[in-house]
Amino acid sequence: MLTSFFSNSRPFHFIVVSLLLFAGCFFNIIYDLNEATNYDSIVQLLTQNTIFLLLFLLLSFIIKKNRLTQSNSYALFLFSCFILTIPLLFKELNPAFSFFFLLLALRRILSISSKKNSEKKILDASIWISIAALFYFWSILFFIILFIAIIQLASKNYKFVFIPFVGFTSIFILTTVYHIIANDNFWWFLEYKEQISFDFTPYYSLKTIISSIYILALGIFGVIYKSINISNTPLKEKSKYWILLFSLLIGLILIVLTNRKNGSELMFLLVPISIFIANFIETNSKKWISELFLWLVFAFPFVIFFIK
Repeated sequence: MLTSFFSNSRPFHFIVVSLLLFAGCFFNIIYDLNEATNYDSIVQLLTQNTIFLLLFLLLSFIIKKNRLTQSNSYALFLFSCFILTIPLLFKELNPAFSFFFLLLALRRILSISSKKNSEKKILDASIWISIAALFYFWSILFFIILFIAIIQLASKNYKFVFIPFVGFTSIFILTTVYHIIANDNFWWFLEYKEQISFDFTPYYSLKTIISSIYILALGIFGVIYKSINISNTPLKEKSKYWILLFSLLIGLILIVLTNRKNGSELMFLLVPISIFIANFIETNSKKWISELFLWLVFAFPFVIFFIK
């Protein structure tokens, strides 16, 4: 039933997955609600859902524009279910803001392959990544993806390598000006820089452990599937999937390095995983396996919700 329902791409599907995410966000916030946080929780609910709605719109555009899946809504459905398995995303806004700007950067990075306006696309991507890093420091690692794309997708004009430094410097200067005016603080970046931490004790809660294992297991499955079947991908599209594979790897490095390990950082893995799993579902000849897979993905957030 789910495979048939999401087997094409319609605006109605977007509404369904948005309502699904809204309901998950609502119940996760209401679950911890008390009288003292009533107003704040409502504001948080509206803000969070606005961010996720924009994420859905942007992800849908990226997938369709780059033909990363067939004409279906599997990736959007999977993405919404995966987000619901990370309850802490509904309590922290910074990772979601950072992720949104990284998606804007990914949109420009994937379009570099067209060889049109490459300089502008590289500059745009570097600006978006720099802004993302203001919300979540280790997002800066995604500059690696941009440099990989420049080497892999752009022409052999190696002057392009210097463009990201222009984008980063411009955001750095603007941010410094803001801190001087607002806080009289020229050295804001010394306080902003995060330390590397290999302390995984925050993952010891049962809910976070289960969510992490679940997301990582699906990520491994998706990578193995795509690696085996990438030979069936058209040559001009392969480079885009390599970008997604590298973005998944950078997301894992981010998880290892960040000192804010609370489970919300798993969000940086969800786009490539959603796309790879969608590729598996849409090409799998045994429909009952795809159907069972989707129902398990749909049911898992309910399991997570009731785990203490």
